[in-house]
Amino acid sequence: MQDNSFAIYQVKEGPDYHMLRFASLDELDRDGMRLRRDVHQALEAAEGTLFPDRAAAVQFLRDEGFQVVAGNQPQMITVRNMARQEANVYLTQGDGCCYLEGCDTRGIDHSVKMENYDLVYAAALSPKDEGDQRSILESLFVRFNQDRPEDFHGHSLSVSDVIVLKQRGQVTSYYTDSIGFRRLPDFLPTENALRNAEMAMEDDLNMIDGIINNGSKDEKALQAPPAPEHPPRPRHRNAPER
Repeated sequence: MQDNSFAIYQVKEGPDYHMLRFASLDELDRDGMRLRRDVHQALEAAEGTLFPDRAAAVQFLRDEGFQVVAGNQPQMITVRNMARQEANVYLTQGDGCCYLEGCDTRGIDHSVKMENYDLVYAAALSPKDEGDQRSILESLFVRFNQDRPEDFHGHSLSVSDVIVLKQRGQVTSYYTDSIGFRRLPDFLPTENALRNAEMAMEDDLNMIDGIINNGSKDEKALQAPPAPEHPPRPRHRNAPER
């Protein structure tokens, strides 16, 4: 896909939408610390307890206040908090019973996940979007608050939104934070990230050509060749431990 492109991702709707919609990264970090703490406290409370089966262990974790994520791994129970952060609790079975023996909380460190987001817009950067990446991000912030494109159907750009830029062959993702923008190294794989964005937004898969939503193949055949193109700071709102 061509350089000088961007994509905007916004949090998916859901029962816990409000926990992520205006959450700063500091708030998500605190939620993750709490989840780590609560998981370790639950393991301490369960120490020496023999559960008759997996269902009993699951119920114990629910009673401790965790959401339990459905899964098919018999020796692992995944728990989640309201910020959609997850940790894995390990289950050992034998002699007709089971017990909780440990956990893996590393996934909490990647709390801003693409699976929690919808791609809502993708386009080429305009000539107005000049300067370094911070300047471009602030320009996009102003545009998608004060002069939104007619084909943009998301909400005004604000805290928790993710902006992906592709420039000089490099893809970078940024979190719209309570003050400014924070880099997200693991939000999208760098290779083909904005090509995937184009595939999601393009209305004709024959037109996957580096230009977002540039009409159908049949429409272009009827048109004359186009002339060649020459190519105030975020204001946001301000709820994790090993």
